[in-house]
Amino acid sequence: MVRNGYLSIISILACCFLLLPPYTASAHPGRTDSNGGHTCRTNCAKWGLENGEYHYHNGGSTSNGSSGTSSGSSSTSKPAPTKSVTSTPEPKVDEDQVKAENYYTTAADLYNSGDYKKAITELEKIYELNKSSSKTDSLVQKSMNAIYQLAESKSNAGDYSIAKDYAIYIKENRNASDEIKLKANGLLKQIEENEKINELLYKATNARDEKEYEKTFSFIQEAQKIKDLDKIKSFYNETVESLTSDAEEAFHQKQYGDAKKLYKLLVKKTETPTLISQYQKKIQRIQGEQLLLKSFDIKTTDFEGTSLFNHLMEDENNSHYDENIVNILKDSLHEGTDNARKFIFNVNIEELLKGGKKDAA
Repeated sequence: MVRNGYLSIISILACCFLLLPPYTASAHPGRTDSNGGHTCRTNCAKWGLENGEYHYHNGGSTSNGSSGTSSGSSSTSKPAPTKSVTSTPEPKVDEDQVKAENYYTTAADLYNSGDYKKAITELEKIYELNKSSSKTDSLVQKSMNAIYQLAESKSNAGDYSIAKDYAIYIKENRNASDEIKLKANGLLKQIEENEKINELLYKATNARDEKEYEKTFSFIQEAQKIKDLDKIKSFYNETVESLTSDAEEAFHQKQYGDAKKLYKLLVKKTETPTLISQYQKKIQRIQGEQLLLKSFDIKTTDFEGTSLFNHLMEDENNSHYDENIVNILKDSLHEGTDNARKFIFNVNIEELLKGGKKDAA
């Protein structure tokens, strides 16, 4: 009876053990949270875990709190370890650098299209962002050189206003190199000289048109002091030609006062000895005719054409007359009679030759 009771107690206890939750063979020290798990901090490798790995001590219980077991087994299955995933943060975007790259691309397009000033404006935005690089500096200097070439071309073409604008732009730009600034400064000086020369030549042209030759040569001389240019020399030669033409015209028109003044100026402004000699002879002839006009009160119309006076005064005439005729002329001049004046200034040379004896020499 006792033996049977003992067996009954053992059977009851065995049943109780079977109803208990299964023991986890991989359990290790550490408190669990409300979910039945925690993060491993020490000796993780010993339990088949990684440092910082979160896991459950009840093997990942289901919502009803029971864990599955195989029939006739007293141990529970170990849950597969879960690895934590470390996320890599995305790199921070440098917005200023992105802007700088966009500015450079726009500047390069503007440079290739020939709009150099606008290209530099875009590049200056990069400097303001403190994102400049060697390629930025290079494109700035290339643009500056291109602008200088435009300025020089405009200056050579005489378009000084635009040329000055380009040169001043380079000179005042803080990003331009010292070398290009020096060249721009030199070009500005050259432009200012050319503008002054053009102004003087303009005044000289007006003076020449008014037949004011003394004033004309004065303006030319001022221009030559600034710079000895071919166009000044050309203008000088044109003025001498105009002066010579006016002197000859005045002489033929018997305007002796004007003619003598012009010939004297030609002697001063001419460097050719032969021409100087010719002009001096013209001056002597004018003075002789003026003396006759004053002494005999003869009008210029009285000795036109082929009179004896004109024949004797012509430089190219080498005719020699009989000494008697010369003496008669001398006596007539001393007498100062009207008949003598008429003879000298009115007699036709052909009539004189008929009545006189021409020296064969």
